[in-house]
Amino acid sequence: MATHLKFPPSDSVVRTRAVNAETYMSLYAQRFMEPEVQGYEIVNFTSICFLIEHPTLNQKVLFDCGARKDLENYSPATKAKLSAILKGIRVEADVNDILLDANIDLDSINSMIWSHWHWDHHGAPENFPSSVEVVVGPGFSKEFMPGYPTSPDAALLDANFEGRTVREIDFESSSLQIGQFRAYDFFGDGSFYLLDTPGHAIGHMCGLARTTPTTFVFLGGDICHFYGMVRPSPGVPLPDPVPSGHLDDGFPSPCPCSLFTDHHPRVESRSVEAKTTPFFEVTSAIPSSYHDYNIARNSVKAMQDFDASPDVLVCIAHDPTLLKVLPVLNDQPDEDLNDWKARGYKEKLLWGWLNDLPREGNPGRPTLVDGIWRDGKRVPDVEQLSPSR
Repeated sequence: MATHLKFPPSDSVVRTRAVNAETYMSLYAQRFMEPEVQGYEIVNFTSICFLIEHPTLNQKVLFDCGARKDLENYSPATKAKLSAILKGIRVEADVNDILLDANIDLDSINSMIWSHWHWDHHGAPENFPSSVEVVVGPGFSKEFMPGYPTSPDAALLDANFEGRTVREIDFESSSLQIGQFRAYDFFGDGSFYLLDTPGHAIGHMCGLARTTPTTFVFLGGDICHFYGMVRPSPGVPLPDPVPSGHLDDGFPSPCPCSLFTDHHPRVESRSVEAKTTPFFEVTSAIPSSYHDYNIARNSVKAMQDFDASPDVLVCIAHDPTLLKVLPVLNDQPDEDLNDWKARGYKEKLLWGWLNDLPREGNPGRPTLVDGIWRDGKRVPDVEQLSPSR
């Protein structure tokens, strides 16, 4: 599959660092993936962002900004949505504070790129200097501006945009395509691309950071929410037994494929299909976290080409395994992902998600967060939190 990819040649690279957005969530799996599987009714999410630095242009951009710690300051429409979809959430820090703790001046950030507009990806942009532009995908401005309170039902805030440039990427103006995705050369030298990856949300984009002249990190945002929606695939077949790797977190190591596929509604154990077909796909249920599930399924299939390439490390935003394997700015600010291939990060990440799957109908992992937490205290409902701005 990976042979279909044609990366434009370039010797320009960007320094790519991962940021733990310190957002911890437990949500209802049926809103994200199907089929429903006994023991996997609740899915645990963490959240990862990326700091991209161009060494010769002296520019830094954030790809995604996590959730905001002050949940009370979301718009009323967003707070109502959170109350409906969350089993639990705890946000321990704002990304702007994480950057400051790592001695990164906020004035040095040129752009905040939002993979999409959802509450757990745009952070609190008003905490950044007005010189930092917001970069969004196609259709964003028409759909989501102005914000609240100018538009009483808006998901975002007027304060998110006040005094700053909002730049909407126009993929129509670019003839570039990488794999099956339209692409936009962000710095103009082949070091960092934005990819048009629709389906989950209006204007959803992924990033593709060149970490050496021939290797890349695919910044997946919410193109999907679980690696079991991507793998196994024809390009990344499931080994049996699955190597346990080094993910010793006090829970059982990944199970043999037969332990899950024996009881899986979509595939039969030990068949070729079981080893080359993702265990889940984008949900068709209503309500759903996906704007258009058919388009989203096509985007996930197109991403499988990147996932199958030995030269691409795919990172989706909410996979807890990433935080067990990758160095993050929070506690290793000098470490980056540019040598990911030499360090074997891809091999360590491929099958760690199997740890989350149920065994004989019992959850593979306990619920990460139960209830809504603010400043170390459980609150009854996000909607009951009064704005503190």
